[in-house]
Amino acid sequence: MRLHILPDEKIINRTIKMFEEVYLGGNKYIILLRGDSTTGKYVQKCSEQVFFLKYDSDTFWSTVGDIKNYESVIIHYLSDYSADFINHIKHPKIYWIEWGGDLYNTFLEYKGFKLYEDEKLINQVSHGHIPSCLFKYYKNYQRRKSLKILYPAVKKVKYFVPDSMYDEYPLFKAYYPEFSHLEYREFFYYPIDEILGADLLDKTCEGHAIMVGNSCSFTSNHLSILQKLKDLEVDNKIIVPLSYAGNEEYKKLIINFGQDNFGNKFKPVVDYMPLDEYNKMLLSAGVFIYGSLRQEAVGNILIALYLGGKVFLDNRNPLLKFYKSLGLTIFSMDELFDENLKVFLSVEDIIKNKRILMKKYSLSRLLNLLRENF
Repeated sequence: MRLHILPDEKIINRTIKMFEEVYLGGNKYIILLRGDSTTGKYVQKCSEQVFFLKYDSDTFWSTVGDIKNYESVIIHYLSDYSADFINHIKHPKIYWIEWGGDLYNTFLEYKGFKLYEDEKLINQVSHGHIPSCLFKYYKNYQRRKSLKILYPAVKKVKYFVPDSMYDEYPLFKAYYPEFSHLEYREFFYYPIDEILGADLLDKTCEGHAIMVGNSCSFTSNHLSILQKLKDLEVDNKIIVPLSYAGNEEYKKLIINFGQDNFGNKFKPVVDYMPLDEYNKMLLSAGVFIYGSLRQEAVGNILIALYLGGKVFLDNRNPLLKFYKSLGLTIFSMDELFDENLKVFLSVEDIIKNKRILMKKYSLSRLLNLLRENF
């Protein structure tokens, strides 16, 4: 039996399905609830082995039971709660499947990894009860507080499992050589054929819209990208998904900037869309720009590449180097100029990208990785 500790997020339903396909009945899934929730917002109870629980409750610990009964413990995203759980158990095979935020926003930012084009912007918007002028100090305090929990937990982890990119393994160890005991295992959450479905597998982007980012997170650096597009005087429709995560004041700031500078060509997406509708929206774009300086929006980037879009990433984003090493045709932000926004990828490049991505990120390969690595 494998014990999974998971957050209540959209990709988890698919993740449970994959693990069950390989280890039918051999998993227990504990979805950590937040706030006053009593059931999942995104995750469905698709099995008797799926439990929605508050961390550290009596029910949580009784459901976990004797930790020695599990072949492995798999942590999907290292939160303060899941790290505290690790600190309270002893097991020889603990996996940390890293999502990005749990690596960069705590460990790497603490050591100086740059995440924001304009950090002053974050300190200017409202953060609820915390005065904007004090938010920087509050954030640093919270990070140090988290690291006191996260650091000893990683010391007990055996397998470091970056989501979709090997390069984060040496990157993490370069910043934290004391974690050299970690062993790498490969895994990804985004099997191309499973995400797109049969209807979209043979489709190609045909629209001329420009899509910026995938969520309302500060690390998407929306305003720096929108400013670049303003300077280029683009005439395209600009789609900006803002329905996932983020800060309401930040969302308003992006929308106001977009409407002021692009008028009715600016199309913010503020309501949650089912995956099939979201994928169809991607077909209306030809250019996809992600301003993150860290690994982020992996699923969106892979789908955009597969559908034949021109994808632009920041040079500082480790994903850019990694995807280029796979042979994918992908662009850096330095190549974001007018001519590149008007010309589609060649048929040859589209076919090449599809072939590389299907070989690397297919459902069948994911299932083999689960068999080999978990």
